[in-house]
Amino acid sequence: MEEKWYDGLSEDAFITKEDKKYKEAVEKIKDAVKNGMNFDDACNSADIEDAKKKSTIIDDALKVLIADMYFMQKMSTDKIAEILKIPIERITSARESMLEEIKETAVKTFRGGVHNN
Repeated sequence: MEEKWYDGLSEDAFITKEDKKYKEAVEKIKDAVKNGMNFDDACNSADIEDAKKKSTIIDDALKVLIADMYFMQKMSTDKIAEILKIPIERITSARESMLEEIKETAVKTFRGGVHNN
């Protein structure tokens, strides 16, 4: 079989520097929480310089953690708040935001599929 021009490239060869930084920051936050750090301290440990990007990364990291803990590990929102050491309202708000984003994506996908047929 003939070798393709992209064979041997790393998985992240086509990811921008900004996307790499974003992914690394989210992973750093997740790892810090898994190692017992509370969520806010974990976010501060990520050293994100750009305030606007920091807000997005923190919001996304929280959603990723909630998705894992709530939907995959079946933890209660009370337990998640206890582990992350943040108010339950923050967990509930982030979860609701996630579900709204999923709903919007599903509707757009459905409408796009309907129009393409």
